[in-house]
Amino acid sequence: MKRFKIKSMCVITLLILVASPLSAAENPFIGSWKLTSGKYLDGNGKWVQYGDLKLSAIKVISANHFSFTTMKNVGTEAKPESEFWAAGTGRYTYTATEYVEYPQLNSFGVAADKAFAFTYQIAGEQWQSKRIENGELKEQELWLRLD
Repeated sequence: MKRFKIKSMCVITLLILVASPLSAAENPFIGSWKLTSGKYLDGNGKWVQYGDLKLSAIKVISANHFSFTTMKNVGTEAKPESEFWAAGTGRYTYTATEYVEYPQLNSFGVAADKAFAFTYQIAGEQWQSKRIENGELKEQELWLRLD
């Protein structure tokens, strides 16, 4: 009977560990991130720098979901005045080289679960990402880990 209890406890412990969400050590994305720079290709084929738009954003990532809010400074540097720019939330997946967001709710009119695939590199506290569609670079961002 004692052997059965020990085996049962081992199986339960193993199931708990397997079912537990990944920790930040196992998943490099978990945490909060601040956008430090970036650019995107607009509908006219022109590059738009986030700095020129005075954008700031925070992205929060859990084991399976992401959420971000982006604001635009319509004031001055000395007297900032924030205006809503964009927000999105949904699930994500990742591999050793690709991070893919599937926004379920967003303010920019994208159908639920449309994939946004990024190649990425994380070095220390910095996360660089690039989104390429049909062989063309569409977006590039640099994020800094907050926690």
